[in-house]
Amino acid sequence: MINIPEGKELKFLKDKGISQITNIPDIEKLDRNKDLDYYKDIFYQCGKCGTCRTAFHENGWPRVCPSGEFGKFEAYYLGGKNLLAWAVTSDRLRWTENLANIFYQCSVCLACTQQCQIPEIHYYAGEWLMAMREKAVQKGLGPMPEQIKYSEHVALEYNPYMEKHENRTNWLPSNINQYQDAKLAYFVGCTTSYREQNIAINTTEILNSLQVDFKILKEEHCCGSPVYMTGQTEKAKQIAETNVDIFKNEGIEKIITSCAGCYRTLKETYPKKFGLDHGIEILHLPEFILEKLNNNEVKFNTNVNMNITYHDPCHIGRHMGIYEPPREVLKNIPGINLMEMPRNKQNAWCCGSGGGVRSAFKDLSSFAANERIEEAKETTAEAIVSCCPFCLNQFKSNIKNDEIKTFDLSELINKAIKS
Repeated sequence: MINIPEGKELKFLKDKGISQITNIPDIEKLDRNKDLDYYKDIFYQCGKCGTCRTAFHENGWPRVCPSGEFGKFEAYYLGGKNLLAWAVTSDRLRWTENLANIFYQCSVCLACTQQCQIPEIHYYAGEWLMAMREKAVQKGLGPMPEQIKYSEHVALEYNPYMEKHENRTNWLPSNINQYQDAKLAYFVGCTTSYREQNIAINTTEILNSLQVDFKILKEEHCCGSPVYMTGQTEKAKQIAETNVDIFKNEGIEKIITSCAGCYRTLKETYPKKFGLDHGIEILHLPEFILEKLNNNEVKFNTNVNMNITYHDPCHIGRHMGIYEPPREVLKNIPGINLMEMPRNKQNAWCCGSGGGVRSAFKDLSSFAANERIEEAKETTAEAIVSCCPFCLNQFKSNIKNDEIKTFDLSELINKAIKS
């Protein structure tokens, strides 16, 4: 485990799941969400030591970078990407299709940044990994062909899957009670609406069981996460502006999400990247349920009786710092026995579904998923539980012969609430 002085807890950056480095003074403070040139004086601080490849100070130093382990060349690890970014910004290297490809063959899971012990890289490398994608788009070399379709499909049907917008709420059971004057909205998300509808059904049933006044937006659109994460920043901002107008027109003051990508986008990207200070409280479902548990407003009536392991989604984990709420909820469910994987929380291995990887680099995506599934099986748990429809769908698509089950946390919560 990480070496932490006795009596002290590991501390994380505000609103992030990246730990603080406390033993090095005079850390240079930088702004986030800037363009590539803003960070150009930091790239060359990288010592090419390779620490970004493995979990720092963990037993066995397990590997953490799917892109590097699959690509097998330095360019695919953070150290190589830092060197390439330095070369580009110092006019020592020209942009090419191959260069852009390297930066897109990455799920932007940020496991590498957690390991680096150079503070400016540890804290800010995620910013220039995204800035390189933005620059690739500006140069006409990004995103990848499969990812261009995201923005095209969202423009036509308001979702990246090109499913009919009119079918977005086809999953909604007729017995679910909504309140059209509610100030709280359940933002379902595209993957939940069209691919993992059981999450939406369970979430709405939970809200009804808890007698929460909520509504689903009449015109819910894609949050823009897949467009933004592939470097199409201007198009993503246009999507965000439309959504904020929808929120305001419907009088929304609080939003509950069941998608990790939607949560990160609405809570962080909209105000901090796009400057859209919507003033709406954004909660991921486990945060909302934990709040209810702490106020004695949730009663779990059923013993679920299951050995499970929990997978930390990158978008709520390292990106946003939500590690404990899902675990606290799981520990409160009767009969649940949580069996942690060796790589968990800030060192969790990515499922391989994010950052546009699953659509453009299918072999890398499957490689990452299968490694995580094997790690979960080694715990002897019966099921993998997560809080992200992307992760859930990724595991379902790669688990063979029902060797292990997989659930969204909402499914277990709903089962425990029902008498």
